[in-house]
Amino acid sequence: MARDAEQVAREAGWLASRVTALAAERSALADRLAGLPGGADGADAAREQEAIPAPVEAGGAPADSAGALAAWETRAADLRIRRDRLVAERAALDVRRRAAEDRRARAEAAATLAEEGISRADLEAAALAVRDEALTALRETRERDLAVATAREDAARGTLDQCLVADAADRERLRTAETAVGAARERLRRTEELVRAETVRELEARLEIEAIREQALVELAGLGELGIEALVPPGDATLPAVPGTGDPGRPEGEPAEDDGTRLAAALARAGERWAEGAPAGESVPPGRLATLRRRFHELGAPNPFAVEEYAAIRSRLDALETQRRDLDRAIDRTRALITELDALIASQFRATFSALEAAFDRRFRQLFGGGYARLSLTDPADLAATGVDITARPPGKKAQALAMLSGGERALTAVALLFAMLEVRPVPFCVLDEVDAALDEANVGRFVEALQGLAASTQFVVITHNRGTIEAADALFGVTVGEDAVSHVISLRLDEATAIAERAAGDRAGALPAPAPAG
Repeated sequence: MARDAEQVAREAGWLASRVTALAAERSALADRLAGLPGGADGADAAREQEAIPAPVEAGGAPADSAGALAAWETRAADLRIRRDRLVAERAALDVRRRAAEDRRARAEAAATLAEEGISRADLEAAALAVRDEALTALRETRERDLAVATAREDAARGTLDQCLVADAADRERLRTAETAVGAARERLRRTEELVRAETVRELEARLEIEAIREQALVELAGLGELGIEALVPPGDATLPAVPGTGDPGRPEGEPAEDDGTRLAAALARAGERWAEGAPAGESVPPGRLATLRRRFHELGAPNPFAVEEYAAIRSRLDALETQRRDLDRAIDRTRALITELDALIASQFRATFSALEAAFDRRFRQLFGGGYARLSLTDPADLAATGVDITARPPGKKAQALAMLSGGERALTAVALLFAMLEVRPVPFCVLDEVDAALDEANVGRFVEALQGLAASTQFVVITHNRGTIEAADALFGVTVGEDAVSHVISLRLDEATAIAERAAGDRAGALPAPAPAG
């Protein structure tokens, strides 16, 4: 396309120079015609017509001047038409050339972006190569570790197989031992039943013997010395001597104070003799045995596990007492900790509230361009249940509660409180959704200024349709729907777009042709 434009320009220049030469030749021929006979009439005729030089014959004299002039006029008209056509074509080619230059500028900008992308890709490829080498080394290390782990696993598996074999044998021995233990427990249960039965019989016998002994002592005590003499054979020196009968304080026939002891000892000695050989005589009557058995059953069977149960209950009681004391101490410590935390929370809350109140007043003045704002607690005595009241006075108005302000003033007051919180307790990032929808241009400017001041410590993501807020952003993200009805996210960093636009404008200015010199 540029080559065709250059060719047309050269042809147009040649035709312009040709027209100039023909005009000069036409002037010369007109002068010559004026010098010929009848030249005045010829000059008048030549001036009346457009002076187009006639062709000159070989001898140099003009031949048929009128026809030549008509031919030259026709040729000049054709040349003018062709020149106009070439001028129009040149204008069209200039338009096409400028469009091509615009496309070339955009292509160069795209090439610049592509080169930057290639550079980034090369850097990423180098980083990936380094990472690949590191991963290769790590993989080799992991393979060696895997080989070692595999060997250790094989050894462990062998050891596990041996343990399983030994465990199977142990389980078999355990099953045999459990069977033997079950049989032993059954034998122990039967033995315990027999022991309990023997204990019952022994207890019954002891009760019967004790009853017989008591009865015998009562009956023998009534006999006095005769009963003792009947129990103890003559010449037995194991008993105390019989006191004399001349005691003035004891009536005759009444036993002395130690007669009971002597009687019990005599009965014990008789029992020992009877154990060696039962004395001849009648046995205990069955009625007496029945009475003794009834008394035994009324007493009830003894609990042979009472000692163990008492020890277990006592141990559990001691453990519960220890746990209760531990819980009491823990409760006391918890209550002390709660008291300390309440005091710490109250002090930190008051300090934070004071800092927030100062920051809120400062941000309010910044966003409103004057006025003041106050925060107050509804119940300062109970910080856990207290609320917060907001009193604001925009410039030119009186102080009033937040609910009495207009919609835009409430929104700007809320933004001031939010910015004060972020100033007192910064966070990594913050999302703001249409917080500037109710603000005018002046308030938007102050809002953007405050937002940029906080952007040093907090990254803000602002969802907005306000042009002033958008102009202050570092990066833009938009959602569009293509022809395939699928949503796409489009991102743009304003600094990069500005740099690309400036480079494209500089390249376009350098590619424009220089203006032709005048004349």
